[in-house]
Amino acid sequence: MANENETTTSKEGSGMKKEKQEITSEDLTRRAFMAGTGAAAAGLVVGGVVGYGVSPETELTSPAVAPWPTNWIGRNLEACTGCKLCEIACSIEKEGKIWPAASRMRVLQYPPCVEFPVACYLCGADALCISACGENALTLDPATSIILIDTGKCLRTRTDSKNMDCVVCAEACPGDAVFFHPVTQEPLICDLCGGDPVCLAECPQKAIHVKGTSMSASRADEIGRALGHMYDLPASRRTPASRMPPPPRRRPTEVEG
Repeated sequence: MANENETTTSKEGSGMKKEKQEITSEDLTRRAFMAGTGAAAAGLVVGGVVGYGVSPETELTSPAVAPWPTNWIGRNLEACTGCKLCEIACSIEKEGKIWPAASRMRVLQYPPCVEFPVACYLCGADALCISACGENALTLDPATSIILIDTGKCLRTRTDSKNMDCVVCAEACPGDAVFFHPVTQEPLICDLCGGDPVCLAECPQKAIHVKGTSMSASRADEIGRALGHMYDLPASRRTPASRMPPPPRRRPTEVEG
């Protein structure tokens, strides 16, 4: 009888474990978006808080929601040298002049020497910046998954607004990829230049490129810490002062007399 109970309990436990594993797998499949390959960048698991499901059996529940983008910026963050040519190219395309402060692509810097590009991760229907905006100033383009900005509704740009310092979209973005124009104050979010991002052609190291590995949105400081391993400098070869041998004693000078 005891053996039978143990067998039943074992089966139930096994079933619960299997069910838990299935739930976890399903959740990861839904949240961890990798376009084409299963990879990680600098030890940072690709597929964070927000992303896309890539299982082939995923079906569209609404024609207004894109399951995943048809185009995106692939990222090889370890290759970035911090040249900021992407910022220059973006600002020339969007503003007509070199103006990195108005770029939709930003190269962020973290100590000791970590630099990497940050731009919209195309979170699609899961985009938290959209849901955070109470004015419905941000919407999703279902064909491309880019974020559309209605400056007529945005509190930062409306002429009748009393809250021109609103930053809810930037605070909600899990990838720190929402910036603000230094003059107009409107939100700046990468729109892939309509399908052919000009910044990609200017990157000499191909740290950003057409498609390839697509990361789910991750906080910039987390990426910075993950990439820090590349600059794990060796311990200083300098001998600590406490272990330095004492200076040689000078012989007393003979006094002539």
